[in-house]
Amino acid sequence: MRSLWNDVEAKEFQGDLGLRVYTSRLLGRDKSLVLHGGGNTSVKIARKTSSARRDDPLCEGERLGSGDDRTQGFSPVRLAHVLRLAELPALSDPRW
Repeated sequence: MRSLWNDVEAKEFQGDLGLRVYTSRLLGRDKSLVLHGGGNTSVKIARKTSSARRDDPLCEGERLGSGDDRTQGFSPVRLAHVLRLAELPALSDPRW
């Protein structure tokens, strides 16, 4: 497989989330890597919340090859909360 990474193009995308947009687009260019209907990519980022606490969400949602340059298409998921939920023996929709 030949790398499609281009340092000049990559510099147009800022931060971890921006680079995930760029790499999603690169992956989406190769139809042998993308299932029919696309797929999503994600990235774990480190950030501070408004209360200055560290929050490391998994930002999920960029469609492979979508061509969308916006980072707003990602939904942050608080991993610590999800991991605590995974420890429960059962979980119904209203409880989460």
